[in-house]
Amino acid sequence: MVREDPLPFMQQLPLFKGFSQTEVEVLSTVLTVRRLAPGENVCVENDARASLVIVVAGSVESFKQLRNDRRLNLGASGAGAIVGQKSLIDGRKQLATIAATSPTIVLECNRADFLRLFKADSAFAYKVLDIVVTDLSRRLRGVDKILDKMLSDPGKTLSSVLDALAEAGGLMGDGEEEPGGKKYYVDI
Repeated sequence: MVREDPLPFMQQLPLFKGFSQTEVEVLSTVLTVRRLAPGENVCVENDARASLVIVVAGSVESFKQLRNDRRLNLGASGAGAIVGQKSLIDGRKQLATIAATSPTIVLECNRADFLRLFKADSAFAYKVLDIVVTDLSRRLRGVDKILDKMLSDPGKTLSSVLDALAEAGGLMGDGEEEPGGKKYYVDI
């Protein structure tokens, strides 16, 4: 199988605008182009393969697999998005499944190759890390806002959580009666 050149795709992405041509060329040696059909997985929850994925074209969705072939959608990402970065940073298993929702092209960098860039003492590896950390920080701030909202009205939050669990199939009837006359127990 012939390796597809990632350079033309990298040149399309604003993510690499601050990189010199030499830096982009070196980075392209550790990126793999993957073309995905709708429904094809980029990575699978609990997979030990740690990698960073950059969406070039198309879209992906992240989700947690639940019981009874149900899943909890965590969000969608389009061109320019970085996904899977937590496992790249900490080397641990994937926290969610990420799958293409349309014909999608991604660039992938596995942890071993990424660490090789750092060990080679390449300054631009820190540029990539800065981009990843900045993206993670932006996402964490979004979660902080959600938590602030949830904690400001715990009664409403609990009701919303119970409704979401019921919708996902995680709650069943015949449990303890909650305010409002609903009876729930959690099927974990």
